[in-house]
Amino acid sequence: MSDMLEVYVCTKLSEPEINARRYRRGMTIGDLKNKLEMITGRSAGTMMLSAYDKDKLVAKLDDDDSQLGSYPVENGMFLLVDDPAFETFDQDAVDGYKMTGEEYNAKQQTLKSFLMNNKLGKYNPDYIKQQEQETVEKEQQENIEKEQIDKMEVGQRCCIRLPNKPAQHGTVMYKGRLDGKSGYWVGVKYDEPYGKHDGSLNGKRYFETFPKYGSFVSPSSIVIGDFPVIDDEL
Repeated sequence: MSDMLEVYVCTKLSEPEINARRYRRGMTIGDLKNKLEMITGRSAGTMMLSAYDKDKLVAKLDDDDSQLGSYPVENGMFLLVDDPAFETFDQDAVDGYKMTGEEYNAKQQTLKSFLMNNKLGKYNPDYIKQQEQETVEKEQQENIEKEQIDKMEVGQRCCIRLPNKPAQHGTVMYKGRLDGKSGYWVGVKYDEPYGKHDGSLNGKRYFETFPKYGSFVSPSSIVIGDFPVIDDEL
């Protein structure tokens, strides 16, 4: 299992980030909140975090001393950042009153000043440093993944070990990058219908298999070996 989790940060489920961010599973929720404060402008002290699989709530990350990896958060999920103390207003109207352009600009400047004065979001002097560190960690993780897939060959038998799921056997069908996703991935054909698709993702085909037999997993979830095909007749 990879030491890193790839998730999408958002303050609204309908508006997630386009690019995923990677965080260590061993990071405490408290440390994660401090990082997210610089990204979202929400205060770590009053921030509430929840993990979603699309629009389905998976877990509330409510213990600052617990590690991120102790929650059932998986790659591709959304981290919803909420902060009751962070007030937002309807920018078009309040109690039926339509704001003028000047008033709107003044209000925007007030929000900008708030972020600047409190050194939140992109106005935090540590923000760029954090971004650079995340880039370095991402590159290091991708280098590790590249080394892992270079040792694999399409057609090899494998064991797929995913968090909170029983190990399954299958065959390596693809290795490399995926459109719209960062890092390196391994396309596998399960021996049984434990997959998610037929070898295609977002309209692009990477390999051929039956529906529900194909899946893409991180290289660290793959163990190459002489794993026999399950024979129900035995």
